[in-house]
Amino acid sequence: MRGLTGRKTALLSTLALVAALSAGMLAGCAEPSEGGTSMASTDPVTMTTKTLVKTATNEMTLVDWDVTADESPLTISSDDARFADYLASLEELTGFDIESITMEVTVTEFAGAEIAATHENVTDNMYRIDALEAVVDGQTITYADGDFK
Repeated sequence: MRGLTGRKTALLSTLALVAALSAGMLAGCAEPSEGGTSMASTDPVTMTTKTLVKTATNEMTLVDWDVTADESPLTISSDDARFADYLASLEELTGFDIESITMEVTVTEFAGAEIAATHENVTDNMYRIDALEAVVDGQTITYADGDFK
């Protein structure tokens, strides 16, 4: 994770707010229809999966794993110590007990802004979760890219 604690705290707070608002919007979208039946997306496993995937994706924008697109797909696993801080932040932001997790993530590089003082061109990464399998709060959850589109 990046070393600027003030900035990191502010960004984590912002992401926590985004996650909370996303969960609230998802809950609001799942109101019963006029027919009186609720939509399938209101079940707890689906809501947990959506919250975890969205929070995990948002949190990836803050990490610096020093990887390139050549290393794609990247496997992020609770069995790999280099992702321990990232996974701990997911638990903190979501409030979930993530017992185990494995994600396949596509890494895409894009050109960032040029640094004026050095004329250095910065390359940043974008991450997309292609697949996720986890045990969260005692429930097995799975996700494949496109499940919630």
